[in-house]
Amino acid sequence: MSDGLELNKVYIGSSLDILKTFPGESIDMCITSPPYWGLRDYGVDGQLGLEETPEEFINNLCDIFDEVKRVLKKSGSCWVN
Repeated sequence: MSDGLELNKVYIGSSLDILKTFPGESIDMCITSPPYWGLRDYGVDGQLGLEETPEEFINNLCDIFDEVKRVLKKSGSCWVN
């Protein structure tokens, strides 16, 4: 692909860290279901949803969605459950 992304590849890791590696305006669609704050512990250090305050959780979500906005094409869409 001309934008450097591989088709049909699964990226595993921190969504924020991985999104930062993608070129701007390179993604057609993002679909996600972020965890609720304080509901589940998946046993991963630094996981989203286990922040000490709801404000910290929202700030982390905003950081992620800033990157989603950056990588989405102008004609792209974002679906959030």
